[in-house]
Amino acid sequence: MNANRALEQALKDKNKGFPKFKNSKFAKQSFNWNNQGYQIKDDENPKFKIFHLMNTALKMRYHRELPKEYKLNQITISKSHNKYFVSLSITYENKALLMSKENLNINKAIGIDLNINDIALSNQSLIPTNSKNFNVAKYSKIFQRLQRKQSRRLLKSKKEKTKLSVNFKKTQQRINKIYEKSANIKSDYYHKITSKLSNEFDLIVVENLQVKNMTKRAKLKNVKAKSGLNKSILDTSFYQFSKMLEYKLTHNGKFFVKVNPQYTSKTCSVCGNVKDDLTLKDRKYICEKCGNTIHRDINASLNILERGLKSFGLGISLEDYKLKAFRVS
Repeated sequence: MNANRALEQALKDKNKGFPKFKNSKFAKQSFNWNNQGYQIKDDENPKFKIFHLMNTALKMRYHRELPKEYKLNQITISKSHNKYFVSLSITYENKALLMSKENLNINKAIGIDLNINDIALSNQSLIPTNSKNFNVAKYSKIFQRLQRKQSRRLLKSKKEKTKLSVNFKKTQQRINKIYEKSANIKSDYYHKITSKLSNEFDLIVVENLQVKNMTKRAKLKNVKAKSGLNKSILDTSFYQFSKMLEYKLTHNGKFFVKVNPQYTSKTCSVCGNVKDDLTLKDRKYICEKCGNTIHRDINASLNILERGLKSFGLGISLEDYKLKAFRVS
């Protein structure tokens, strides 16, 4: 059977050409294929390729070209809410021009402070990160309403010792789709930001945040407020943003540095004075010692950059810090 005929049959019959998993009740499933029995051929539409695995031909959307010389490690076929994905794990030589500390231009170095409201950059700019800017607010209300409905159904099922209804499964599928949609919107938003930053700068410094410790439950007081803060931290996805930056910079032969986050917000970026009484409600940093007044997150990003530069042996004076590090090239 030729490839075109196999593809036509796979597209006509939805049961053909799609993998069947052992347990179909899970929304997300995958399996790995370590053999080399595969081919990727061109399609009439340049946006697509024909992926051959054994005797199955599938039309797939091709996201990026594979390097000319690569070694295939593994093929992963996954299913997520009735959508199928093919991922190729490969090894290849990255021929990108690697930078060195000696030729690093500090005009293209930047510090980033991540928080639940915005991404603060040491070049005095702010990028919003709250849910309104992800454009997922409309999904959040629907998601919460359906979750409450599911909780009532689940509680009733346990109390009466009955099986979950078909409506429960349908609602759960709808919840899964809403969650996936909102997650994709946030991921796309972060991809655009990190791509722009990794193309524009040669060194990016971030805090080495321990999200697990940051989101520990409050034991006695302010439990409700701490719970809300924990949810905001998890929704912002600090780890996801940092990993995107790291692999994009590394792939381009650039530098990605993590520094100790201790006192980055409470330390004055001009004189180094530590303001112990600074709280989360204080959105401006006002130094009583030197009179420096600055947005608290911008102040933190300046301290983050300074620590990153010092870790590279590029410590600079405060005067150079102002005149050189942020001069428009």
